[in-house]
Amino acid sequence: MICLAIFGSQAQSRELKIIFSQYTPPYVFENGTGIVVDIVREALKAGGHSIVPIYVPIGRGFEMFAEQRVDGTAIIRENSGLKANYSVDFMQYHNRAFTLKKRQIKLQKLEDLNSMTVVAFQNAHKYLGEAFGQIATSNPNYKEMANQETQTLMLLLGRIDVAVMDESIFRFYREKLIAEGKIPRTIEFEAAPLFPPTPYKTAFIDAGIRDTFNRELAAMRRDGRYQAIYRKYIEEYFTVQQ
Repeated sequence: MICLAIFGSQAQSRELKIIFSQYTPPYVFENGTGIVVDIVREALKAGGHSIVPIYVPIGRGFEMFAEQRVDGTAIIRENSGLKANYSVDFMQYHNRAFTLKKRQIKLQKLEDLNSMTVVAFQNAHKYLGEAFGQIATSNPNYKEMANQETQTLMLLLGRIDVAVMDESIFRFYREKLIAEGKIPRTIEFEAAPLFPPTPYKTAFIDAGIRDTFNRELAAMRRDGRYQAIYRKYIEEYFTVQQ
């Protein structure tokens, strides 16, 4: 009976192909690490599963999931329209409107962006709410950019008024640009909290794997492993002298 239990458990263990967004540090690095990758890997490991990260653009990821060529996808919302077994919320982006301090731009509400030169992350007009979507449509000086390192550099060099992006991604690229000598650390910025946190889920073909993920994610939050993953990357990339 013991042998049957062992072999039965091993038979249920699977190597899962999971879609992740392309290079969005510190959440996803294309070497199999990052906050999101580590959380998903740790939660599924308890069920005996290993993961094979698949890095593709969002649209291509939807196609691969719909065709069941993968087992799951990370960083997705239920309003995506993708038919799937969705997990509970497992992470969230904290988007901010970044400006240069020397410009003395005071952003109090979304409408203040109407008169600004704004560069946001790709598909921001879909993800940041209807009011922001209207601004994206009506402001002729609004654009979206897939390369968030370039987006960060444009702001810090003063080529745009506002950069809309996740705070951790912005800080990562700022540190990278400083280390590469492309900008001085003396450039000061401000971050206006115009947007509520944007929660994301994972989604799976198999409801049983989704249930395993939910159960183990809750355990990770209780025992501190979840917080430890965030702390690891914060300490590695953001512990700097101000």
